[in-house]
Amino acid sequence: MHAEFMTLPEMATYLGISQTSLVRALCNRGALYGVPLPEGLEHLPLTQRNWLREDVRQFKHALQRAHVIHHH
Repeated sequence: MHAEFMTLPEMATYLGISQTSLVRALCNRGALYGVPLPEGLEHLPLTQRNWLREDVRQFKHALQRAHVIHHH
């Protein structure tokens, strides 16, 4: 059970984006729509890495704010 952690597939699902888009953002830019992505807890391959659920939650809120501001 990953109560306080998220895997890459869980994070992509939570953010509502494809895993491919998330991997591309992590590898190429480190940001999505100009919002810095949260740091993984380990320096492992992305498929083995975990992120803190709270960090991902805060990122999603920042992404929603940036997306709303960007498109208005």
